[in-house]
Amino acid sequence: MSHSDLPATSRDLLTFTSDDDLDLWDRAVRNYFGASVFRPLGNANGRFSARRVGGSVLCDVLAAPGELERDKRHLDEDGRGAWKLQYVVVGTVAVEQADRLIVLGQGEMGMYDVDQKHILHVPDRARIAGASIPKAALQLPSAATRMLAPRRLASAAGANGALAALLHSLTTDLPYFGRDALHSVNGAVIGLLSAAIREGLGEESLRRTDRENEKTVAAVKHFILCNIANPSLDPTLVARAFHISVRQLHRLFEEEEETVGQEIRARRIQRCAEELRNPCHHHEKISDIAARWGIADASKFSRQFRSTYGVSPRDYRLDHHIC
Repeated sequence: MSHSDLPATSRDLLTFTSDDDLDLWDRAVRNYFGASVFRPLGNANGRFSARRVGGSVLCDVLAAPGELERDKRHLDEDGRGAWKLQYVVVGTVAVEQADRLIVLGQGEMGMYDVDQKHILHVPDRARIAGASIPKAALQLPSAATRMLAPRRLASAAGANGALAALLHSLTTDLPYFGRDALHSVNGAVIGLLSAAIREGLGEESLRRTDRENEKTVAAVKHFILCNIANPSLDPTLVARAFHISVRQLHRLFEEEEETVGQEIRARRIQRCAEELRNPCHHHEKISDIAARWGIADASKFSRQFRSTYGVSPRDYRLDHHIC
């Protein structure tokens, strides 16, 4: 659905209430904040004003009591690649994500990852000023992703205090910003949020965590190489060997070119290709070579090999046969 399909008071401003049209309300929320499901408590109506600027969305929300959930199904169909920042002007909001819960009261601020499963709990009517910020805009170390989902941000002083004041101003000024001012406000939100995160987590702490993650990734890749012939080798087995969850393992590989599963497959195909080029193995069946490196399904191996090298294993062997 395009932005032009929604009612708007200008090209980039939407003000909408849930009692206008419930279906249109759901579409508007999905369009601006991502696919989700809302379970209301009572009959209170909600309202929000939102403005897009660059890849961000700045908003002023009067939230009705209820729960807003974004689960795996929503994430699969509607990835956002964004952080959600919230400043509670009135009321209480709780954010449940990654087995953690933060509760934000009036005058408090927090953030969470839009692309991880989460539930927002609003026990009574609340007013929230917020922003959806592209992750790429913050340029945070990968370690920050695991430390910010979700996280309470102090709102009393320094960059945090300036950010809280700026978000609070959205409740009165959002509709009136000109385009240049809107871009400036968005830039200020991104800059202040980045500074607040780095101050709160500590630059050295982030760098140290990144270095530790790099060492773990290197160890995982070495473990995969050493166990590549095991047909049972998969992300679950790897995670168990390193005493971490599969989710943590996948997070470690977020900055890598390949996922864990792709790494395992690539190393297996690589080993097979090496033996297909080796004259010492020309007498062996291709299926036996594949099985030796953990791929028992010959058809599956052929598809994966062709996807990697552009030719079948048989043609690859012929092309590299030295007479």
